[in-house]
Amino acid sequence: MPTMVSKEEALARIVAEGGRPECLMCAILDAKVGDLHVIAEEDGLVLMLPRYVRCWGHAVVVPRAHVTTYGACGEVLWAKIQAMAFRAATMIEALRAPKRVYITSTGSNTRELVQTSRHIHVHVIPVDTEEDRPADVFTWANGVWVAERDEWTALADEYRAYWSR
Repeated sequence: MPTMVSKEEALARIVAEGGRPECLMCAILDAKVGDLHVIAEEDGLVLMLPRYVRCWGHAVVVPRAHVTTYGACGEVLWAKIQAMAFRAATMIEALRAPKRVYITSTGSNTRELVQTSRHIHVHVIPVDTEEDRPADVFTWANGVWVAERDEWTALADEYRAYWSR
């Protein structure tokens, strides 16, 4: 069963797993920061499970290419990212039956920040309660879910089976 840990513990674990890489998303994709649980990889994009989540079942779409601004991303790549995020949202709806699903990019930046990466990526987040609002979902203030390797593997396997249909 996934376990809730504090924001401080989650951040300490991330640093212990991989230090403070120049780009957290690139380090994650290169498996230099903890385990990587890929659901799908298509057309230069990776759909994966982030290992520190506010809502269980959360997935993220990340381009393999190191892209840090929307201008550098361009319309074609952005459209591909959004198409994969849409497909991931429909998968999550079918498998998890959440109250709603948020699809969001937390934007680009000139440097790495706590809880975000300057590398363009899009979150696909199932929300299971009527009370959860964006301010609740996009903060680690109340802690984050972590799980054991076998729990991540089981969730990734479930998502991969659906994705490959």
